Amino acid sequence: MIDGNLIKIISMVLVGAVSGTLAARIVKGNNFGFIANSVLGIIGAVVGGYIFDFLNLTPGAGIVKMVEKTFEVSLPLNLVGMLVSATIGAVVVLKVFSLISKKK
Repeated sequence: MIDGNLIKIISMVLVGAVSGTLAARIVKGNNFGFIANSVLGIIGAVVGGYIFDFLNLTPGAGIVKMVEKTFEVSLPLNLVGMLVSATIGAVVVLKVFSLISKKK
């Protein structure tokens, strides 16, 4: 049987890779590779988590409602929320790094 922690780690890496790829394409126009995107997405998840906690918002709730009403499909809020939070956090991280690198 697969350990619960292993599933959490695998899902964290996969969500990180997807959100890191999305953030890289939004900010830079291309991606950085699987490992770099995964790390970027995991760091972005932490940053995005703090942002949404600070604002007291549930990430992805509006997207889930819109898709459910439009297509009559049920989406898991926690998965969509993780993707939204990690992607927004990764975009913030990339923007901060680009501002820092421009100053040097």
